[in-house]
Amino acid sequence: MGGEFSRYFANEDGSNPLRNAFSRRSAVMPFRGRQRLPSADIQPAWQGLLSTPAPPGKRLAYIHVPFCANHCLFCGFYRNAYVPDAGATYADLVIEEIRRDAAARALQKSPIHAVYLGGGTPTALSAQELSRIIATVRAALPLAADCEITVEGRIIHFDAEKIDACLEAGANRFSIGVQSFDTVVRRRQGRRASREEAIRFLEALRDRDRAALVIDLLYGLPGQTPDVWRQDLETAAALGPDGIDLYGLNLIPGTPLATAIAAGKFPAAPGLAEIGAFYDTGADFFRRRNWRQISNNHWARTTRERNLYNLLIKEGADCLAFGAGAGGSIGRASYGIAGDLTHYSESVRAGRKPIGLLAMADGLQPLRNLVTAGFEAGRLDMAALEAISGEGTTAFLAPLVAQWEAAGLLAFSDGIVDLTVAGRFWYANLISAFHDILETRLLSAVDAA
Repeated sequence: MGGEFSRYFANEDGSNPLRNAFSRRSAVMPFRGRQRLPSADIQPAWQGLLSTPAPPGKRLAYIHVPFCANHCLFCGFYRNAYVPDAGATYADLVIEEIRRDAAARALQKSPIHAVYLGGGTPTALSAQELSRIIATVRAALPLAADCEITVEGRIIHFDAEKIDACLEAGANRFSIGVQSFDTVVRRRQGRRASREEAIRFLEALRDRDRAALVIDLLYGLPGQTPDVWRQDLETAAALGPDGIDLYGLNLIPGTPLATAIAAGKFPAAPGLAEIGAFYDTGADFFRRRNWRQISNNHWARTTRERNLYNLLIKEGADCLAFGAGAGGSIGRASYGIAGDLTHYSESVRAGRKPIGLLAMADGLQPLRNLVTAGFEAGRLDMAALEAISGEGTTAFLAPLVAQWEAAGLLAFSDGIVDLTVAGRFWYANLISAFHDILETRLLSAVDAA
């Protein structure tokens, strides 16, 4: 019993599951189960989506800003250096794109509950550019009264004028990518501000007390010892932010950091067995301080922090996308906007949505969304899973769930799967396994019928 699941089994040798439950961390693939449309069919399909009224349900909006002050070594998302002329032109184009889409039937009525300005680095833009984009979002899109409007940023070039411009325009949440407070670790990764400068910036932002403040920390960086990591946690918490995110370093091949490590210019980053201990330290740190864990990687100190965008995107909420390189979804359709700035500019000026790809999801997408959102929140209701996948799913998956429980990844009681700290660290592996198994089972049943 359970032999068919054996390749998804965790290591059950009695050692610490945070270190070696699996040999590698899986990735949850966003376009899983989706069929890409041929290029010639993209624009007609897009017009069809825009002309269809939106169904009831919470929605999101994402605005991508593909500029950065510099290329941080660990980052795989860098595209363009910010220059004033390019930023002003880009803001005009994004505003035009938002206003044009806002007139479509698909964007009417159903409210948008969270807006996220991401990148790149949105705060590379000028104060006026940021203000104009946020003001356009508020004026043109059907935002919920309590809509969460997040501006993602970093310390360099994010001055008082830009902060106040964002606040006056309507931003109510800032997510600041600190990564580490240790000056040596920061500067090794291309972060220019020192520990003291980072603290002063965050204190000034916090003391305005007009928006939720979230600090992003990264663990597993070269030179970031356990002592440095504990100091990072203590420094971040002492600042009194509304929330803190903890992310493990993903050493992406081809990034400057991966290249430098391979060439022996940097010390090696901690291995997979070591970074589990970093996560455990962080989880224990917040548990002892009674912070509320919103998701596997996010903790809230105050009720002002909701983390709506990240939670709703995992649930499969529609996400309206704007800007070069942005990705979004409407109903069964997922789409990506062309990342090349020249292509983006020419398309917007010609009155076209510059979509680079559009894919349609199969009928199993609601099931994938339920699994992803449940494990992301650390708790999966198997009765809800059966309501979508069919009766008998819990019994079918019982051998795998029991094995994961024996390995220390979860507790299973009264039909509810609750992830342990180790399970939360390895959550992507659990999601990928459920996706694989349920897809195989349900698609086989369809073929047999």
